Amino acid sequence: MLKCHWVRSFPVSVSLLIFLLLQGCANSDNNQLKLIKQKCGGCHSVDIVFKKKRDNDDWNRVIHGMKMRGLKLTEQEEKEVVGYLTKNYGK
Repeated sequence: MLKCHWVRSFPVSVSLLIFLLLQGCANSDNNQLKLIKQKCGGCHSVDIVFKKKRDNDDWNRVIHGMKMRGLKLTEQEEKEVVGYLTKNYGK
């Protein structure tokens, strides 16, 4: 009987796990988008950031160029920004 109970609750457990993982990803994306708006939006409209699709190397070059112009990002913030832009605005 115990085994049957476990089998019936397994799909519910898997569904809950998937939901929680997706929520975590959505929250992470929201945090990264806020970071982009905060850091990039200080000098120009963030709309310009999202107009062109670039691959990972291109996004790294853009971020490097912005850092040369005064953008302040920690190493972790830079990884998050480039990761988000590559994932959502990559070629």
